[in-house]
Amino acid sequence: MKPVIAVDARYGLRSPRRGVGEYVYQVLTHLSALNPPYQVVLYGDQMCNLETLADLRRIYPVHIVSALNFFAWEQWSWPRSARHAKLLHGTANIGPLRSALPQILTIHDVIEWHRGREFPAEIPLRHHISRVYRMNALKRLAPRALKILTVSEHARQDIAVTLKVPVSRIAVTPLAGKFPLSQSPPHWSDPPFVLTLGALDPRKNLRAALAGFALVSSPNLTLRIVGVESRGLPQIRALVQDLGISQRVVVEAMISDQDLQQLYQRAVAFLYLSHYEGFGLPLLEAMSQGCPVICAHHASLPEVANDAAIFVDPADSKTVAKHLESLLLNIEYREQWRQRGMNRARQFSWGKTAKLTHLVYMQALDEVKR
Repeated sequence: MKPVIAVDARYGLRSPRRGVGEYVYQVLTHLSALNPPYQVVLYGDQMCNLETLADLRRIYPVHIVSALNFFAWEQWSWPRSARHAKLLHGTANIGPLRSALPQILTIHDVIEWHRGREFPAEIPLRHHISRVYRMNALKRLAPRALKILTVSEHARQDIAVTLKVPVSRIAVTPLAGKFPLSQSPPHWSDPPFVLTLGALDPRKNLRAALAGFALVSSPNLTLRIVGVESRGLPQIRALVQDLGISQRVVVEAMISDQDLQQLYQRAVAFLYLSHYEGFGLPLLEAMSQGCPVICAHHASLPEVANDAAIFVDPADSKTVAKHLESLLLNIEYREQWRQRGMNRARQFSWGKTAKLTHLVYMQALDEVKR
């Protein structure tokens, strides 16, 4: 009988999927192609998307486990349901504190230790409660985890220092974009627009993107902010109005992957000025669709983008505006960064991520046998 690895698949079973959810979904779908000598069993909660659930059930056994809240699911319901497994894999920066089973943890980043020091700490009460719980749990879980997976070398070093874990126990499994590499010639929008992602979290630094765009002198260039949660729409629109650029900025709620892909393909630039990222998945998504990238020179972003993005200091709004205007007005310059980005995106794939994850699973199972 094959040993069982019980995976927290909650975020991969949801729709739409953000960073962690995309990671879980893609790793699981690509892992099955490796014909592994172990059985992966997935565990989800009541928030799963039925279509995604049906997709993954074609590949793996999936158990939907009920719980009063996320804390109860993580600490009691999931480990109790998976008690006969050989290993647990906590895929979302958390695992059960009292389980006797060996655990693999995916720690995507240690952002919360930087909040309030390197960028503002203004977050909703719900986020604050979750933050306190996860920070305290990770301080106990990380040192005793059998293996830790993370998404970049920057995150690996940060985790080792912050959570006092030997670097040798942390494996890097880089991510990849959700879209296939675009095969189409560029078809930039007319009138032109710049694309950025919207979020209330100060870490995402939307204010810097707005401040840089506000200094662009070209009147026909617009900024499209997409992916805003409905509760954040009024606040972001008010911020845009305060800057006096509401006629040149479009703020949109969550959009489909298909719509996002088309926007990447048509934008003259993708602006990503985040204070801190463990990886920075939107960089690769934009690059894979031929969208030139302007991003902050912070945390993991230089590692992921390498020489394929225009790096800026987010506080230097004049320089941000200068690069936006260069990409708008100089087609050759835009094409140069388009090609660089696509060449960089080719170097990442979910198949590679799955193979690296498989190696860690095999190492962990070997250690459990001893």
